[in-house]
Amino acid sequence: MSASQILLLFASVFTATGSVLGVVASLKIRRVRFLLREGSTARGMVTRLEATRIAPASDVGSISRSVGTTVYYPVITWSTADGRAMETRTNIARPKDRTLPVGSRVEVRYDQADPSRWTLPAEGTAFWWLFCALGALFVVMGLAFALGGLS
Repeated sequence: MSASQILLLFASVFTATGSVLGVVASLKIRRVRFLLREGSTARGMVTRLEATRIAPASDVGSISRSVGTTVYYPVITWSTADGRAMETRTNIARPKDRTLPVGSRVEVRYDQADPSRWTLPAEGTAFWWLFCALGALFVVMGLAFALGGLS
């Protein structure tokens, strides 16, 4: 395989990965913004923390400091305006000292037509903007590889 073919292969992998990351993150940002702007408001409470352990990707030793760390997903109980009881888990896990403690009261914004679509206004969109930026960076790197492979 020639050097230009390798660069073009890298270009396609980076551009495709970056595009997927960017699209998924931008859809999530759009959804959160919609819920913050037009969603119904409910009062919720963190009823428990769902623990999960970060395991290595394979049996081969990992150099990541996070491997073996336990992180927690807050589980929130709340009710819709029509009285339906909901129990939902956040999508972002954090170490115990950086997550919402059990008993915390939170505001929940949800779509009345589909209460499974919800968000916590306090979470915002910064996390998803980070993935959007990472996707853009991958696309730029992919384009740079493509230019190198074509010359």
